[in-house]
Amino acid sequence: MLGSSLDEADTRARAGKALAMSNQIWACPQCQRRFTRKSQRHACGTGDLRQVFRDRPAALLALYMELAVLLNSLGQVEIVARERYLLFRSTRIFADLTVMTDSLRLVIHLPRQAEHPLFEKVVSDTRHVSHVVKLRGSPELQAMEPFLREAYRHSLAK
Repeated sequence: MLGSSLDEADTRARAGKALAMSNQIWACPQCQRRFTRKSQRHACGTGDLRQVFRDRPAALLALYMELAVLLNSLGQVEIVARERYLLFRSTRIFADLTVMTDSLRLVIHLPRQAEHPLFEKVVSDTRHVSHVVKLRGSPELQAMEPFLREAYRHSLAK
C-alpha cells in the first residue's frame, strides 16, 4: 500500500514537472528540469518520495497525500524529494516540508509576515518571510491552505 500510494504521488509530481512552464527559460541538459535563471545551480532529478517516507508512520503518509491533493489544486507544482525533505516549486520554491518522526514540518514562504497561532517560528530574509508549522493532522493542514495558496501565487510573480 505504501509503495503504490507513493508511486501515484511520484507519478503526479513528475507529470507536473513535465508540463511546460512558459516563463522558464533554461532547462538542465542532464535532467531537463526548468529554471528561470540560465545555468541554475541545482541537484539533478526530482528524487524519490518512497525514500522520504521510508520507516515513517502511515498516518504521516496519509497527511502528505492530503497535502498533495491541495498542491495539485494550485497549478503546476514540481515536487523535489531529497532524503527526508521535499521542495515545492512553481518557477520558485514556495514551500518545503521535512518529514519528522511524528509530524510534517512545513515551511511556507510568503512575501509578508503573517499571523497564525500554529506558526511556531517566523524568519525573514531579503526575499521572503518563512513561516514554520508542524502538521499532525488534517485540521492543521486545512488551516494552512490559504497561506499555501498565497505563497504559490507569489512564487509565480516576477
